[in-house]
Amino acid sequence: MYSEGSLIYDASRKPRILGKQVGSGGQGSVYEVESIPHLLIKIFHPDKLNHNDRFFDKLEAQIDMKSRIKEKISQRNVSWPQIAMFDASESYLGYAMRKMNGIPLKYLAHTQLYEKKFPGITRENIVNLMINLIDTVSKLHELEVYLGDINLENVLCDSTTWNVSLIDADSYQVGDYPCPVGRPEMTPLEHHGKDFSSVKRTKESDCFSLAILMFHCFMLGRHPYDNIGGGNPVENLEKGRFPYGTGGMAPGRDGAIPPGNWYNLWSHLSFKLKSLFIKTFKDGASDPSSRASLSEWKTALQDYSYNIKSGYNTNEVFPRTPKSSDPQ
Repeated sequence: MYSEGSLIYDASRKPRILGKQVGSGGQGSVYEVESIPHLLIKIFHPDKLNHNDRFFDKLEAQIDMKSRIKEKISQRNVSWPQIAMFDASESYLGYAMRKMNGIPLKYLAHTQLYEKKFPGITRENIVNLMINLIDTVSKLHELEVYLGDINLENVLCDSTTWNVSLIDADSYQVGDYPCPVGRPEMTPLEHHGKDFSSVKRTKESDCFSLAILMFHCFMLGRHPYDNIGGGNPVENLEKGRFPYGTGGMAPGRDGAIPPGNWYNLWSHLSFKLKSLFIKTFKDGASDPSSRASLSEWKTALQDYSYNIKSGYNTNEVFPRTPKSSDPQ
């Protein structure tokens, strides 16, 4: 086992001393590097290391891509694998990456924590954050890199610039190497019930997961498929039970929007944004071709920003009364 003070080696056989552990997950643990504050090292768990050549073939493929990634995206936007790390016997351990700064979006998508973690935040700040996120994902898609496991914990936000940083990039789908992880509540229907290591991610599947993430952020943690009496979000997702928009169930009935201020939050989104959410979460639940594209989301977000600046849409993050009408 490795811990603070352990000695490991980079690809040029230069020794590195692990600093304190700063995170741990299903794939491995992340450590600071002694005397190199801008780097982190991820050490994979033993079950990932044992007799898994393809696992490290993918890592090498990502390392070989780092110059192409750098040409497209700022190093401060994606924590891309930079160099492989080894033990004293030259066996793979993991990789080094640039340290990302920011606050995980799970704190933005929370009615009680968003003001504490993002003091003074406005709705326009959230819009700018989403635009920056879409720009970064679009550049990855241009390189045929698909994120797959999009969630509120692996997207970080700088609360002064509203730029984003993406972490856990080693899980991304690159070429024929899949994204082997994911969360059912963030995953489109076509990938449910399958081993993620055999799933082929697409622009459409990323767009679906990204739409759920954006909904979480604008709706302060509410999942788009939460509704009254309809089971959990995964069950509702599989049945396309999105309760927002015209033609929905009356308040208080099964299948309706949950009680609380959720309708108020929804009503203050722009007409175009609401239309894209409806398009993606109703018809797009079972039909990938019906989902809004990244370019559609970006245009709608830019228009929303203009509406906020113009005073038509509120700049409050959590308005307490509903909005009466929308521009068509």
